[in-house]
This record gives sequence, structure tokens and C-alpha cells, in this order.
Amino acid sequence: MVSHQPKKQRKMIYDAPKHRRQKMMKSHLSVSLYEKYGMRNLVVRKGDVVRVMRGKFRGHEGKVVEVNLKNMKIAIEGVTIRRTDNKSVQYWMDPSNVEIVKLDLSDPKRKEKIYRIAEERRGMIEEEEESEEMEEVEEETETNTNVSGDNENSEVEPEVQDNEASEEVNEEVSENE
Repeated sequence: MVSHQPKKQRKMIYDAPKHRRQKMMKSHLSVSLYEKYGMRNLVVRKGDVVRVMRGKFRGHEGKVVEVNLKNMKIAIEGVTIRRTDNKSVQYWMDPSNVEIVKLDLSDPKRKEKIYRIAEERRGMIEEEEESEEMEEVEEETETNTNVSGDNENSEVEPEVQDNEASEEVNEEVSENE
């Protein structure tokens, strides 16, 4: 069982092997990419264009220059700070503080994986919508039959009574004549 203790959670992150660290380097996708691919987040790679969402560089967009798995940080083009000796150095950011605006699809395996997942999600969404529509139609037909059945019975009885009463009245009128 995975522990809930913060110190063990931190230790798990620090001691994680590279293949697990890579999966932890995820960022949210922009709204347009989310609508296009149906995925909320994706692993950040060198070459992706990201927008900084938190910190003093908020709103800055740039290309990911480097991904450091050891420190679990990314360097973004144009996001630099000045050291005391007046040298400009990269400001390393956590991937959770950025949003991916444009994907680098030069890797065919990554492109294939993204498109495959997008198709699966679209298929699942379409299936869910179809099943929901079918359920709604079934519920409507059930409620219509129940409601119309109750109404028909309740309406038929007064009509029958009215017909019987009208027949009696007609008989009385014909007898009186």
C-alpha cells in the first residue's frame, strides 16, 4: 500500500527511477488542445511551446529548451534571471506551473500515441452520448406509456360514463316524445 505520509511521498519522488520521473513531468494542455485531442495533460518534451501560468514570469510563452529529469524542472526560452555577476541564466520551472500551447509532433511515436488516445476518447465520448440518448429515449417512452396509460384509463372512464349518461338522456328524450 502507498503511504499517505508527506515524508514518504517526497522520498518516493526523490528515489524514483528515470522512467517514472518522466511520467511525473506532466503539464496541462491549453483549452484548444484539450478540445482537439480530448486529453487534459501530457508529458512535457523539448520543443513544446508552453505558457507560464504561475510565478513572476506569468503569461510568458516560449519553447522548452531543456528538460531536467534529475531535478524535475524545465527551462523555457526567454525565461532567464540575472545573477549577481550580471550573467543571464535559465530560470528552471516546475512543469505543473506551465500550460502546453503547441505540441512538438516531430516524434512519430508521440504523434501516433496522441492521435490513438484522441480517437479512443472520441469513440468513448460518442458511445457515451449514444447510450445516454438511448437511455433518455427509453425513459421517455416508459414515462409516456405510463403517463398516457394512466391518462387514457382515467379519461376513458369519464367518457364512457358520459356516453352512458348521454344514452340514458337520449332514451328518456325519445320516450318523452
